[in-house]
Amino acid sequence: MSANSRMARYHATEEPEIQETQSASSYQRRPALARWLALLILLLTLTLGLKITVFNATYTAGVVSRSTTGEMVINQLNDELQSYGISGSPITTSLAQPYLAMGVAQLYGQTPTTSVDDADLSSAVSSQAVTMGTTASNRVISRIAKQAEKLAKAAFGTPAMKQAAIKVQFAQKVNLWVMIATLLLLVVTFFYALSVHHVFASLGPGLTLGGLLTTIAGAVSYVGLPLVVTSSSQTVAALLTTIGHNGLAVIIFMGIAEIIVGLVVLLGHRTFRNA
Repeated sequence: MSANSRMARYHATEEPEIQETQSASSYQRRPALARWLALLILLLTLTLGLKITVFNATYTAGVVSRSTTGEMVINQLNDELQSYGISGSPITTSLAQPYLAMGVAQLYGQTPTTSVDDADLSSAVSSQAVTMGTTASNRVISRIAKQAEKLAKAAFGTPAMKQAAIKVQFAQKVNLWVMIATLLLLVVTFFYALSVHHVFASLGPGLTLGGLLTTIAGAVSYVGLPLVVTSSSQTVAALLTTIGHNGLAVIIFMGIAEIIVGLVVLLGHRTFRNA
C-alpha cells in the first residue's frame, strides 16, 4: 500500500510538469511573419499618408494658402480691395483656401469646382468696409471673388507648374496602385496568420517595427526631399517641397503612433499568454 501511494504521488506531480512543457513547446515564434507584416505596414502607412495629404487637393489647398504662393494671391486681393477704399487685409488664408483649391485641382488633373460659395468672403469684406466707414457693394464683392478664382488658376497654370503636374499625377497613380497591392497582401497575410493562430503574436511586433521603419523613412525623406524635388522655377520647387514636408510630417506622426500601439499590443499579448 505504501509503495502504491508513493507511485501515485510521483505521477501526480509529474503530469502537470509534462502539460506545462507541452503547452510551452506548442507556441512557435514566427519572426519572419512579423517582419513581413512590418514591411506591409510601412508601405500602407506611406501610401495612405500620401493619399490623404500630398495627393489630397483639399489638404494641399490649406498648405498652399500658408505658402509663398498663397500669400502672393492673398496680397494681390487685399491690394485690389485697397483700391476700393477697404484696407486692413480682410482676405485671410481661410478665405482664400476654397479659391486656391480650384487651382490645386489643376495640379492633380482634376476638374475644378465651377463656383465657390462667397458668403464668408462677402461677410469679411463687408465687415471690414463698415469698420473703414464705407460700404462694399455686391459688384465689388463679386469682382473680388472672380479675381480670386483667376489668380488661383493662374498660379497653377504656369509652364513650370504644368510640367510639375505631370510628375505629380504619375506619382499619384503609382501611389494608388502600391496602396491597393499592399491592402490585398495584408488580407492574404491576415488569413495566413489566422490559420496558424498567430494574429496578435505578429500584430504587436509588426506594428512596432513597421512604425519604426515608417518614422525613419519619413524623417529621411523629409531631410532629402529638397534634393529630389527639381523644377525650372524656384517658386514651384519651394511650393512642392512645402507640400511634401507637411505630408511627411503627418506620416512621421503616424509612425510614432504605430510604435505606441504596437508596444501596447505586444505587452497585452505576452501578458495574456503567460497568464
